[in-house]
This record gives sequence, C-alpha cells and structure tokens, in this order.
Amino acid sequence: MKKMLLYSLLLMGLLAGYACKEKKPPIDFDVEYIRSAEVIAPEALNVKIDNFAHFIAIDFAKGSDLSNVRIKITPAAGTILEEPKEEESTYDLTKEASCKLRKGGQSVVFRIKPHFLVVPFDPSPKGWEKQTAFGELPAYLSVYKYTRTVNDKKVRAYMAVANLNDAKARFTVLGEAKGTKTPSQFFESSDKPKVVLNAGYFWAGNALGLMVRDGKTIKQAQTMAWRPYNGNNTVYYPTQGAFGLTADGGFEAHWAYHSGGKLFVYPAPAPNKAGEQPQPIPTDKFPEGARQWEPKTAIGAGPVLIKDGAYKNLWEAELLDNTGGIGPTFNNPRSAIAYHPNGYLLFFVCEGRNKTPDTPGLNLKEVADLFLDLGCSQAINLDGGGSSCMLVNGKETILPSDGKQRAVTSMVALY
Repeated sequence: MKKMLLYSLLLMGLLAGYACKEKKPPIDFDVEYIRSAEVIAPEALNVKIDNFAHFIAIDFAKGSDLSNVRIKITPAAGTILEEPKEEESTYDLTKEASCKLRKGGQSVVFRIKPHFLVVPFDPSPKGWEKQTAFGELPAYLSVYKYTRTVNDKKVRAYMAVANLNDAKARFTVLGEAKGTKTPSQFFESSDKPKVVLNAGYFWAGNALGLMVRDGKTIKQAQTMAWRPYNGNNTVYYPTQGAFGLTADGGFEAHWAYHSGGKLFVYPAPAPNKAGEQPQPIPTDKFPEGARQWEPKTAIGAGPVLIKDGAYKNLWEAELLDNTGGIGPTFNNPRSAIAYHPNGYLLFFVCEGRNKTPDTPGLNLKEVADLFLDLGCSQAINLDGGGSSCMLVNGKETILPSDGKQRAVTSMVALY
C-alpha cells in the first residue's frame, strides 16, 4: 500500500512538471531583435546581423584600434535594448563584447564578433605613381614616385612600400655603433637587400641614436646635445625619436632613452628647450609614464612625426633644431620611415637643394602631412640633407644633394 502511494505521488509530480513545461512558450528563432547596427568609429568595412544565431559580425581593416568602438544598435519593433540601455554606446572589442535585448518576455544576448581584413594599400589616388624602372621586385614590395606640387614647391620624392602581411617580407637595420659606408657599400656588403635607406644621425663616424637588430642593442639611446644656457655651452639629455618592430609584428614610434641598461619610452618627450634650464637625465621615473620597451629591431633619429595616428613633430623638445642642422622648418632633402596600420612599411626620400631645378625639398610638417594623407599611424624623420639616399636594387632614386653618396653609419633595409 505504501509503495503504491509512493508511485502515485511520483507520477503526479512528473505529470505536473510536464504540464509546467508545456506552458513555457517555445523559442522562436525567426524573431527579429535588431533592425540595424552601425559602426560610428572607427571605420568598419562590413557589418552583418544574424538574428537567428544571435551575433553581430563586423569587419575592420587590419590594425584598427578596437578598444573604443562606437556602435549604434537599433532594436526591431517591440524590442527593448536592455544592456547597454543607450542605442549608441562604446564597446571594447579587444575583449568579449555583447548586448542584451528583450522581446515578448524573452531576453537574448547578441555577441559582437570583430574580424580583421587585410586591405590593399594603394597610394596612387594621392598622386603616387608606381615605378617599374628599378628592376624586378617581389610581389610584396612596390616603389612609387611623387612629382606633384606641395605649397607651390615642386616635389621629387620616392617611396618604397612593403606589405608585411607577406611572411617573406623582412625589415632590418644595417650598420654598427662606429664606422661609415656609402649606401652602395652597404648594399654590396649586406647580401644585397631590395631597398636601403639612410637612417640615424652620426658624428665623426659614430652613431648617435638607438640601433637594435634582431633583439640585440647595437647602440643605446642616450643622446646628448649642447646648447647655450646662461652664457655657457651646456649639455642637454633629450628623449629623441625611435621607430621599431615589436614582438607582435607591428611598428611603434616613441621618444626613447636608455637608463640602467634598459630602454624606456615615454608618452611625451622630456620638455627641453634650447636656452632654458636643461631637464633631468631621463630614467624609469622621468619623463612621466615611462615603460620598458623591447623592440625586435629599431632605429633612432627624429623628431617623431606621427604617433598613434596623431601629428607630433615636437622637434624643439627633441632638440632637433637649426643648431643641430635639421632645419625643421626649412626646405631640405628628407628621409623618413612610416607604418600603415593595414600592415605596410613605408620608406620615404625626397630630393632637395635644387639638384633637380626648382626642387628645394620639404620641411618636416610637409613630410608628416604626406604620411597622414596616406593614413599612416606611426612615422619618424630620419637623417636628411646630404645623407638622404634610397637605393632600389642598388640603383639611386633621388640625386644626393652632396653630388655624391655620403658615407653614413646606419641604414634601414627591406628584403
């Protein structure tokens, strides 16, 4: 009797549970929760909404900063956006991100899934003409010429562009802390890279700025500069520009200085100014915001022209002024290196001092503006003037302003 009563109670419980389940409305996978999703910033290449699988897929160009993505999500009719509550909100897509919506008493979570696409780099709409006169080049490497007018000045410039999304492309720094060679000598003595460009500053055969090759520091970043102060020739310790390849395969531009055998970079340069009291020697505490940097390959010069997509050119703080021969606001032959966030490395050189008639050269802002116009996110100025020289397959691009190639201590190279 007791057993029969127990069985009856169990059966009633099962039937009650089944009845409760039957009352729960089934999930309707055809429900539209989101009518549209628009990426306000940064620019997105494509947006796809899947109301069935509950996700939003967004395509971005490789290198886009996804830490603060502004998205406007418009719910479908009868749908309420629960989290976040504002239709236009900021999402950190470097982490898992989602939004939550409610419709008809049912809440669903939509995952936001970013994807990176490699977008071909084409500077031709900006006036750069692809060149074929320098011989055969690998598919990942192209050379362009620029002959337009900038601020009523004729320009004769060349740019080598390497697609670093191709595993065969390679960037390195040539040279040692002491000793000089002409660009042609560098080319002949270093297994003949496809492109070489003069790089860092030097004096009396000694490199003056940072040089890192394959993780090994060839020359530390410990620049000293002398300027008049209180009637005396006084030493300053500027944090000058550095450009380097990082462990993740990207490139960064920084203000850098070695302290205690470690390389530190700073969010802004030490605020030196010629003629004013020198700032302290840079350390891990000064300038503020120091962090250790360990690039795989890097070159120092300056000033920094573009950092994280923003124009800088703080040549006064870097003490790269007229006294040092840089002539930041004057027309000169220029060399520079830049990075495009889609994964492209750019070597730039322009002629000057009227080696070609009516071609005086460019000032630093004009060089930076050319890079910004191309969408570059990082760039620094390299040694210019008579040092400016770029070879492609061993052939000169511009006419060196000295009338011949100048011997230099360092070069950047593309293989």
